Amino acid sequence: MSTKTKTKTKPSFNKAQIKRRELRRYQTTAARLHGWLRWFVGINVPREPVCAHHNAPFDYLKRVYFEPGRDVIVWAPRGGGKTRLGAVATLLDLLHKPNVQVRILGGSLEQSLKMWDHLRTDLERLVPDQLKRSGMIARRVELLDASQAAVLPQSQKAVRGLRVQKLRCDEVELFEQEVWEAAKFVTRSSTDAKGRAIRGAVEAMSTYHKPWGLMKRVVENANEKKIPVLKWCILDVLEKCPPARECTKCDLWEECKGVAKTRCEGFFSIDDAIAIKRRASVEHWQSEMLCNRPSTQGAVFKTFSREAHVRAHELESSGWRELSWGIDFGFKNPFVCLWIVTTQQGEVHVIDEYVRREQMVHEHLAEIEQRRWGRPRWIGCDPAGSGANDQTAESNVDLLRRRGYRVRTLGSKILDGVELIRAALQPAAGNPVLFIHERCAELIKALESYHYHPTSGGENPEKDGVHDHLIDALRYFFVNRSRGEVVGGRRY
Repeated sequence: MSTKTKTKTKPSFNKAQIKRRELRRYQTTAARLHGWLRWFVGINVPREPVCAHHNAPFDYLKRVYFEPGRDVIVWAPRGGGKTRLGAVATLLDLLHKPNVQVRILGGSLEQSLKMWDHLRTDLERLVPDQLKRSGMIARRVELLDASQAAVLPQSQKAVRGLRVQKLRCDEVELFEQEVWEAAKFVTRSSTDAKGRAIRGAVEAMSTYHKPWGLMKRVVENANEKKIPVLKWCILDVLEKCPPARECTKCDLWEECKGVAKTRCEGFFSIDDAIAIKRRASVEHWQSEMLCNRPSTQGAVFKTFSREAHVRAHELESSGWRELSWGIDFGFKNPFVCLWIVTTQQGEVHVIDEYVRREQMVHEHLAEIEQRRWGRPRWIGCDPAGSGANDQTAESNVDLLRRRGYRVRTLGSKILDGVELIRAALQPAAGNPVLFIHERCAELIKALESYHYHPTSGGENPEKDGVHDHLIDALRYFFVNRSRGEVVGGRRY
């Protein structure tokens, strides 16, 4: 009796079934992730940077999707896709990491809602049957598998006490400092429903507008702590240029040099980029779109640059004419001392700095006098230092003089001292005469960050409690340096 061998037939799936299965499937490679984005979201995220030392926007999505377990900073141009990519990253978390908790925090509620609107549109199109709709109006969404995302207002109350895996911060430059400080403590790692690790991470995305803004401090801290800073500019997201467009007559030729025809594969319209460049100043174009450096608009010392004024080599002592100190007294505010050398050629070199808080002057001096530079010929300091201390009944200036120092306390207007520093940084004729050693990191930051108040309209720079004290110490040196010098046979 013969028997027939039964063969198993493969189950057949139609395109809709395959697409639905792939929609919620975790992608295991970068190539598959990129394909998923094109298929389901309809975006082609550039995978290769155009500019040297930049990143591609896809590098951001790879990093946050494959869970490296670290925070990440994104420095990108206006219209460079930060908000859209943040929404896509949140979409991927919700669909592929069951139980994940994500919060969106923008520099303003309006900024947060831009990312939320992208996310809501994607979710309602892709998984309308898996949404718990009760929270959509309240800017909160929960999927049936308990994955959640919500928008936070820009306030400490909303941030403190929060416990989530992902906090996406959009336009950090616009954050209040206190809110940003609170945001650092909200993330906790977890595992999804399939046992995969979901690392707690804060993502900070912004254009880098101002050399004294929050983004500057975020980037500097990231560099110190080895936190990745992903950076791209308008060229890295520019669309491919059609062959018919003539390069040499294009307003983008200076930046592009033809690479848009060969390497660009982005989403930013060339015509839009040209229109923006035509209406923007050079400074803002380089800052907001090319991401070269923050704008110096509102900066007090616009001519200061690390390339021109910061030195790495030691100054030979044989070339010294005299050593001086510039001091700004403080207790709650920082006490600042700058070691300043005037050379035989008339150059001024700040060779060291000391910045401390909440110590008495004699404690500062105990540390300062141990430095290797020796005693100064004279000290320039704040005239207010001549007032008697409430605790010791002795002024700070009296204390210095009792220890054998020559102290000069000539009073002046803030703008007079500022103008002397400006003249040393960039004289009307000749080369700069003021240089800073690279070890003076706080003074370098202060020269970059000292600025006018953005709204008050006053002539005096803003006293921010951080940078102004270092500039004050430098001012006291310049205001007092001419005292005792012989000019034209007379002593001044």
